Amino acid sequence: MNKKILLPFIILLSTALGCASLEKFIADSRSASNSSNTSTAEPARGTENSGIAFTPSGDPKADIEKMAERFLSLESFRAKMTSKGTTTFNADLDFIAPDRFRIKTELPNGQSSEMILIGNQTFMKMGERWQKMPVDIGTKMPNMRETFTREGMKWFKEIKYVGEETADGKAAHLYSYEGEAPGGGNEYSSQIWIGKSDGRPIKLNAVYKTGEMKSMDIAYDYETKLTIEPPVAN
Repeated sequence: MNKKILLPFIILLSTALGCASLEKFIADSRSASNSSNTSTAEPARGTENSGIAFTPSGDPKADIEKMAERFLSLESFRAKMTSKGTTTFNADLDFIAPDRFRIKTELPNGQSSEMILIGNQTFMKMGERWQKMPVDIGTKMPNMRETFTREGMKWFKEIKYVGEETADGKAAHLYSYEGEAPGGGNEYSSQIWIGKSDGRPIKLNAVYKTGEMKSMDIAYDYETKLTIEPPVAN
């Protein structure tokens, strides 16, 4: 697969899942795939933790870690992403545990593309035609395993609780932090709105200090029923 085609999807997955440790999703997916050759295709629901009310503890770092733990426990979600910068694109990403993704992308030239990932299978739709690609996207992901572990949090600075706000019509607690990619990389400033009722992220805004992408806004949807199946060959 052409790296120029692959790159936007890697960026999308990294951005959408980064706040919950992308590499843990990939590692969990591989483990589940090895133990069973089948994957859940039914609409999924969050675990019990996702329904527990969230209250700031007075330790912003611990609060973000708790949010990440609840997000990782989810069995499905949709993330709607809007970017700005030299390279811009809008996309919807669907996820069903343990290893199913659908990514629909709108590019600046008016074209659109779609990708389905199921375990180590990759399907790409360009135009009206689906193709199975000889590539495992998981092995090409940036290493974000340590993003929200104690080691990974070393790359976060100035984690702050900002206060109570409303995000997409929902009561939320707003946090802000400065950061950079683990191991050193693009620096950014982020704000994340965490739902009072369930401790899950409602939306996230990241402003990048370097690189072609200047900002990314993500809105999370946990209510839409999702199914992700291998596409029918054209």
